[in-house]
Amino acid sequence: MSTDEQKIALYQRVNGFTGPLARSRWHWRTRWIARLLAQWTWWRNQGHTQHDVRAMAEEWRRLFGLPRFWQIERVADEVAYCTIHFPCSLEGSGDVAACQRLMEYDRALLGKIGGQLRVLESRADPRVRGACKVAIHRRDEAHPELIPARRLD
Repeated sequence: MSTDEQKIALYQRVNGFTGPLARSRWHWRTRWIARLLAQWTWWRNQGHTQHDVRAMAEEWRRLFGLPRFWQIERVADEVAYCTIHFPCSLEGSGDVAACQRLMEYDRALLGKIGGQLRVLESRADPRVRGACKVAIHRRDEAHPELIPARRLD
């Protein structure tokens, strides 16, 4: 099994566990698990703080190690617009709140990098096909024009 196949299998196992957990009455554990996994990923892949939005998005992609699934579409007005193509256990579930909880992993990674992540379109919404759309910006900038798919609970 190749390194990429091993990473894919690991991500699928983690997502297969944390996705349903995010939909359960035990969903509060998702945040704890996501932050722990983000810390491990940061340490394991030797994460680096970044100051430029494009560099933040590139570092986020690098930390996953499977760039074909995490793509930067464009950078404009100090925001990196990205897509996530990795298969998700929440796809089509209609539970965008669970997606918001599950994306704590990405938010925790971006927080360490120096940025903030917002889910603009979630594949948990049955109307969204192909990829989730996210925006990355500096942590200290508000960007009220970026409307999240679901506001945090």
